[in-house]
Amino acid sequence: MAAGLRHRIFITAGAAFVALITPAGQQAGAAVAAGHDHDCIVGTPPRSINWSALRNPILSYSSNGVKDQALQWFGGAWHMLYSDMTETPSAPHVRFSVAISSSRDLVHWTTPRVIVPNAASPDIVRAPSGTFIVTYQTPSGLAYRTSRDASLRSWSGSRPLGRGLASRMIDGALAFTGHGVILGFKAGTTSQHFEIAWAPTLSAPFRIIGQPDITVYDDTVENYEFLTVAGSWHLVATSNTLDQPFIFALGPGKPSVPSTWLHWEAGRELMVPSESFNSSSGISSVDFEHANSAFLCVGPQGEDYLTYAGSTDLKSFGGWGHASIGIARSSDLVNWRVPPL
Repeated sequence: MAAGLRHRIFITAGAAFVALITPAGQQAGAAVAAGHDHDCIVGTPPRSINWSALRNPILSYSSNGVKDQALQWFGGAWHMLYSDMTETPSAPHVRFSVAISSSRDLVHWTTPRVIVPNAASPDIVRAPSGTFIVTYQTPSGLAYRTSRDASLRSWSGSRPLGRGLASRMIDGALAFTGHGVILGFKAGTTSQHFEIAWAPTLSAPFRIIGQPDITVYDDTVENYEFLTVAGSWHLVATSNTLDQPFIFALGPGKPSVPSTWLHWEAGRELMVPSESFNSSSGISSVDFEHANSAFLCVGPQGEDYLTYAGSTDLKSFGGWGHASIGIARSSDLVNWRVPPL
């Protein structure tokens, strides 16, 4: 095993394999290798996470709902980007913004700061140059902003992303493969589907590659996160039906070939425990939210952390529910534990 690499045992489809994980802590601004654009720990990593000090939900507000989160460690702090929901008196009774809160311990968070009004569903990656990129959806389509600020407080102006690829595009996610950039998004209105596009660079025009061969509960998936596990590309996504988190592995083929991104191994559900903030009577995605918009992060000591949105209702906030964000951890991506009560 090469120096600086660590191994873990993962279980998938009943078989065990050794995962080689490159150490976290690449410096922002330095060149980002393909597959490390979505490393959630950048720079000097935190010494540890005080698990016993955490309580779910780790991020919640009495007057706002929060969901569609993405987690990033940089500049000595955790930064949570999310869809911030505010109730309004008139239809559609909710106003969305992309906001960010920061914390050094995942317990105490700064006051939410809106970085993009009238927008939702953020994801964060780094360009090959090391610049941070936050993608999101607006009424006119997908867009992105960039930052090299150590506190992730200063962002560029909004730039269009994949404009014209579909009449409706949401949940945009990027993957820099070393041979161009992959854009995943959900397209359509009454008939929705997962779509893959490719461009040689982020600023170049994207072209549609096709619809990936992923089906869960005879339906599509949403809220995408591309990342590498065991040196190979994976996708974390939420089932469009029942809103449950799944992980998929990219199928055979070279990631540098855009058509490879249409083929994925069968997904496995990430079994998040139920707690009082993310359970109720009825059906998940109909009466409450159990583990919506899951986001996977490899932690500082080899463990994996999953953040997700939960709520006990889907009536308030225009039918989206008063969502808050929980966290679970695992050492094998199969068995998940939540913080102590």
